[in-house]
Amino acid sequence: MGSAYLEDLGWEVVAVADGPSALAALADRPSLLVAEAALPGMGDYRWGGVELCRQARAAVPGTPVLLLLGALAQLPEAEMAAADGVLRKPLSSAGLETWLAKARPRAETDVEAMLVAAVQAAARGEP
Repeated sequence: MGSAYLEDLGWEVVAVADGPSALAALADRPSLLVAEAALPGMGDYRWGGVELCRQARAAVPGTPVLLLLGALAQLPEAEMAAADGVLRKPLSSAGLETWLAKARPRAETDVEAMLVAAVQAAARGEP
């Protein structure tokens, strides 16, 4: 359902079935990562998405990370910090759109900051 909502909002979606596939897809430097909390292939199935969020933060810093959590799932607050945001299911297009509106400016600012840092490093003769 989330993929359909994102596509309706104009996003290009690459859907994968498990954590290792998601990690491989990070090589394409996505502009957003949406992960189910319950995700196979990343340790404990119930919280594999949390581990994916942690690894994604290291692999693609600045990319907004959204964790989807079951309506009745209880995730400790410290674990929620692995993502930039948490939305509970059932997911709504309005909830997703609201979260994206808040996350997108931050991602664009992070990209601008990275570009400025790269230009400054180049001016100093750094690779």
